[in-house]
Amino acid sequence: MVVSDHAPMGERSLDVAWFRHELEQEREFRLEQLISLSYDVEVPCSAPLAEVRATLTAGARRALAEIDAALFRLARGTFGGCERCGRRIPAHRLAAIPTTRLCLRCERSQTHHDT
Repeated sequence: MVVSDHAPMGERSLDVAWFRHELEQEREFRLEQLISLSYDVEVPCSAPLAEVRATLTAGARRALAEIDAALFRLARGTFGGCERCGRRIPAHRLAAIPTTRLCLRCERSQTHHDT
């Protein structure tokens, strides 16, 4: 369940327990991925394969950092708020990308500024 109907005055709020569970599951997966990749490093391989391993390791570390940041926002009570404008990020966006820090408007604005 992404939203909870148990909020005061009929106001629907994010189901924090559901998001925490999903993020912890993803965190466990990324940790297992990093452990597996670290064992693979011990096996000699070609330069292209070593590059792929390095790229996968870097991606898993970035994902793990984003997951940890989202879990921290959950603990602080700021999960689901856009870090740029402060607006509430829609539950469907958070369900698709639980580590997102920005609402769609701010993300699009940031993308346009980066190009």
